[in-house]
Amino acid sequence: MLTLSPQVGDLLLRATHSQDLDEALHKVLRDYLDLKLDALSAEIRRLEEKWGCSFVEFREKTKNDYSYDVEKAFWEWEQLETLKSHYQSLREQWN
Repeated sequence: MLTLSPQVGDLLLRATHSQDLDEALHKVLRDYLDLKLDALSAEIRRLEEKWGCSFVEFREKTKNDYSYDVEKAFWEWEQLETLKSHYQSLREQWN
């Protein structure tokens, strides 16, 4: 059983305009996941615009390019895609 301090419970209720702690926590977590997904999607779009392709295309197009810029972009992009998949999975479970 999860317990919250009265201050945290009060803040959750006031921040979400809710009457129920479970509902308030659900809303906060759902909103958090949505914000994370939006931020990750924005970063992915930035890389897509910079490189002019999707991650799958980038990976294929640069598979024999070991330059610093390509390697750095690859690891950053792969991390963003992995995190986005993770948060999407959590979001689907949370509905």
